[in-house]
Amino acid sequence: MTAKNTTQLAPRQPLESPRKAPRKPRHRPHRSTRPQLLTRTQLDGRTNAARLLDRLVAAIEVDLGGADQLSTIERTLVEAYAGAAVTLQHLNTQLALGQEINLAQHAQAVTAMVRVASRLGLQRRQKDLTPTLAEYIASLPPEEGTD
Repeated sequence: MTAKNTTQLAPRQPLESPRKAPRKPRHRPHRSTRPQLLTRTQLDGRTNAARLLDRLVAAIEVDLGGADQLSTIERTLVEAYAGAAVTLQHLNTQLALGQEINLAQHAQAVTAMVRVASRLGLQRRQKDLTPTLAEYIASLPPEEGTD
């Protein structure tokens, strides 16, 4: 008997792709790796610069008729002006002490203040203290009954 040289083929199975490592679930770290923006309310306001900035903002808001009369854009411009004013005061103090200052930074602060002041206005705005009709009526003394 002659031996047949036959090879048996296994039943056809789909080709397996190389096994990939199982994906780990993507967990974001507790804090993002991107820098976070801070607001003035999140900062400790005990530094001299912070106190000066707060005083300037409050004084300018009063000059403009009160914080309740300002739009969001005006409030932002007030803070920008106060920030530039604090920077300028710091630079002027260094100059008065005989230290070298960056003249470009000084000029930028002055220019920024002039631009912002031109938008906000240089004149004080009177706060409207006129009572509303309801406030006026409520302030009247009660009428005594007539006989």
